[in-house]
Amino acid sequence: ATACKPTPSAMAAMNTTNHHQGWLRSMAMMPIPAHSGIYKLHLQAKESLGTAEVRDSVRLPVGIDRNEWIASEFLGRFEQLCHMVNAISDVCSESTCPKMCAGKHTSYNWADEKQPAPRAMSAPDYMHTLLMYASDFILDQTLLPSDGPPISPAFLPMVKRLCKRFFRVYAHAYIHHFEDFQHFGGEAHLNCSFKHFLYFVLEFDLVDLDTMQPLSGLVKKFLEQDQSKGGR
Repeated sequence: ATACKPTPSAMAAMNTTNHHQGWLRSMAMMPIPAHSGIYKLHLQAKESLGTAEVRDSVRLPVGIDRNEWIASEFLGRFEQLCHMVNAISDVCSESTCPKMCAGKHTSYNWADEKQPAPRAMSAPDYMHTLLMYASDFILDQTLLPSDGPPISPAFLPMVKRLCKRFFRVYAHAYIHHFEDFQHFGGEAHLNCSFKHFLYFVLEFDLVDLDTMQPLSGLVKKFLEQDQSKGGR
């Protein structure tokens, strides 16, 4: 199996943040209590990264509850997104990216339960708002109990909504900051992170291919590479 592992220089870049972003780093540390079944599944999934094909690593293991597995994988995707937003924080600013967009013709607005009317945001504001919103979801015991009670029926629709918005961050990063990732040696890490996200959302029908149209060429390339190696 081909390892999917960031280079030392990429890891160094991913870990380089300034003081005012400490809240973002801490968000990904342990949003689910370590004693919970979901967190244990998450740790098992992390152990498999870099030692198995990416697509195989996201598939539901035999005997594991589907929603609990999705929750554990979602936690991993959230952590990866936190690292990626940290990585581009110095180059994605109010001045460089005044709109959250993916190319000249695709822009994204923000809406939520508190303010349902869509509103424009800069890219950094959108990404930070998304990470805070996702963190609140992860910590919401009524939607995602850390242990014991079954996962709420509202869980899966929220995961789909968040994954759709996670994709927007990847689209912005690839289209507007890919050269920045190349500059600090993070290209392989970005590709690895997006592959995990891509195969996760396709495996569990969380985001459709039409939604990922801004990166359709890259998606097609990754899927064709997988097929050429014997993947399904």
